[in-house]
Amino acid sequence: MRQRNSDVLREQFRAFEAGGLAAAAEFWHPDIEWRAVEGAADDVGVMKGADAVRRYYEDWFDTLDELRAEVAEVIFDSDERVAAGIRNSGRGRASGARVEGFYYVACTIRDGRIVSGREYGTRAQALEAAEAPRT
Repeated sequence: MRQRNSDVLREQFRAFEAGGLAAAAEFWHPDIEWRAVEGAADDVGVMKGADAVRRYYEDWFDTLDELRAEVAEVIFDSDERVAAGIRNSGRGRASGARVEGFYYVACTIRDGRIVSGREYGTRAQALEAAEAPRT
């Protein structure tokens, strides 16, 4: 039985918590492309390759203790695409302040690996991206 793309996404976020960045990276295609929410403080443009995405997440791990993220809502799941709402949280390393957030992501997944992903501020944006015709 074929694994659902939403399950791959869930497992990737669980791997962050259970096994850290190396465990999560096992779910990424070597040529993964990723983008944070456009215009957000962590938006560095499109990141290309697993090493670039790893550096992006290392910054988050350097900033926050107890970093967690989980799929809170699946809004789209098809042959190669998935869109979901992601709840994240952590504690500031310097301040100790607890932080929580929520964003959406639309990903392309092939053979159980994340090929591309983009974060969005709204459900509508992620759903539109997931449903867009392939180019």
